[in-house]
Amino acid sequence: MRSTALLSALCGLSAAAALTGCGDPLSLLPARFPNREDTVSIWAATNTTIDKPSAYVVSARSRVRLDQVSTFDFMYDVDPAGRNVLLPLGAVVKTGSASGLPGFQKTQTPYESIAAAEQLGYVTKDTLVVATGDIFYVRSTLDGSCVLGIPYYAKMQVLFIDDAARAIRFRILTDINCGYRGLQPGLPTK
Repeated sequence: MRSTALLSALCGLSAAAALTGCGDPLSLLPARFPNREDTVSIWAATNTTIDKPSAYVVSARSRVRLDQVSTFDFMYDVDPAGRNVLLPLGAVVKTGSASGLPGFQKTQTPYESIAAAEQLGYVTKDTLVVATGDIFYVRSTLDGSCVLGIPYYAKMQVLFIDDAARAIRFRILTDINCGYRGLQPGLPTK
């Protein structure tokens, strides 16, 4: 009983310290991970060999195979009409709520000009038809390593779609710092 109370108190102090950061109760702890841009290819989830990764996980900055993971942020496929589509997790796995789901928000803002992620307006349960040149804000699933219980953010641009190989190539700049939305290279400040 006594060790449970001590553990609860320590957890409370740790959470308070994480939220307090540098004496200002509303400030974030300093960013630890530089934002990084990667160029990534993933293959359609249907009618390609199973050894090809078809999905992406923002927090891991990694493409993943659907047979090896239980969750992902988005996947690529070609629909029955032959359209190239991105599917956030909520479009594949039906859930009762859009809260906490990964999603996309298409933008006309040039990729290089995007300095910070939008917080609202993400498509979380629908398929998005995509074309070469399309630019998106990306929101991740809620990640347990962020004590604030909020998602990570990224910006993404479709570079090339290979219809013959059923593959899509994109660049994606990710910010995996808890509480930050900055989408420029280096350590984010916001």
